Amino acid sequence: MRPERIVVVTTSFPEQPGDPAGHFVATEALALAGAGHAVTVVAPGADRELDGVRVIGLGADAAFGWPGVLSKLSAHPHRALLALAFVARARRVVSGLDCDRVIAHWLVPAGWPVGTAASAPLEVVAHGSDVRLLLALPQALRRLIAGRLVARRAHVRCVSEEIRTAIASWAPGLTTSVEPAPIDTRRAPDRARARRMLRIDAARLIVIVGRLVRSKRVDVALRSAALIPKAEVVVIGDGPEGAALAAEHPRVRFVGLVPRDQALTWIAAADLVLSASRSEGAPTVIREARALGVPVVSTRAGDLARWERSDREIWLVD
Repeated sequence: MRPERIVVVTTSFPEQPGDPAGHFVATEALALAGAGHAVTVVAPGADRELDGVRVIGLGADAAFGWPGVLSKLSAHPHRALLALAFVARARRVVSGLDCDRVIAHWLVPAGWPVGTAASAPLEVVAHGSDVRLLLALPQALRRLIAGRLVARRAHVRCVSEEIRTAIASWAPGLTTSVEPAPIDTRRAPDRARARRMLRIDAARLIVIVGRLVRSKRVDVALRSAALIPKAEVVVIGDGPEGAALAAEHPRVRFVGLVPRDQALTWIAAADLVLSASRSEGAPTVIREARALGVPVVSTRAGDLARWERSDREIWLVD
C-alpha cells in the first residue's frame, strides 16, 4: 500500500499522554502513521504533536473532550456556541487541506457537516453514541444528513454489527462495513506485575470500568459483584452517580478517573471484569480485558453474543 496523506477529523482526541478522551482515535492515528502514512488530525484543543502525528487544534475544548460532548453540553448548554464555532473552523480547515483520504470519527459533526466539506474520499466511523443522537434528531434533519453523506459517496465504518443495522435503516444508500475500534494493550503489564504495582493482596479482584452514569448500570454490576465472596471490588471512572454509588457500597474502592496506562494496569490485575451496560455496541473495555487474558461477565449487549460464541471466557447474562 502506497503512503497516503490522511486527515482525521474528530471531536475527541488526547490533549496529553494518558488522557482518556478519544484514546481509540489516537490509537488508529498512530497505527496509520506507523504504517508510513502522513497523518494530520483536526481536533479541539491546542496545536500539538503525538508521536509523529500532527494535531491542528481548533480550541473549543470546553465543549468537547472527556467525558464527551453530550455530557458537557447537557451540563453547560451555552457551550453549544463553542461547538458551532469549532464546526465552522473545522470545515474551513479540512476543505483547505490537500489529502488523499479523510477519516471522520462520529457521524455528527465530524462526518457531517465537517467531513463532507472535503473533496477527498470520505470514511466516517460510527461509534454508537453518535448513531443514537442522530436517530433522535427530527426526521427532516436526518434525511438531510443522509442525503449529504450518500451524495458524497461516504463509506461508513461501524464499530459493531448492531450499529450497521441501525445505519442501514436510516440511510440504505450508504456503503458500510464493520470494524471494531482499534485497541493497544502492548504497554500493559502482565497480571503478576500489575498486582505488585497496585499492591493487590486479595484472592479475587473484580474490576468495573466506565462512566458513572445511570445508563452504564454500574449499580447493577456492583450488586452482582457483592454476591462473590471474599472479592475486592474496584471501580474505575467518574461521573454524576459516583457519590451515591460510593455511599451505597462502602466496601468498594472507587479510584476515579485515571490515566489510560493505569486503567489498563487495573484491568490486567483483575480476575474478572464486570459490565452491566446495555448501551454498548463493541465495548472497548471488554475487548481490552480479553486481549489481556482477563475473563468477562457482562449483560447481553451489541455484538457480545457473537463474541461469546468464539470466546469461552466471555459469559453473558440476561
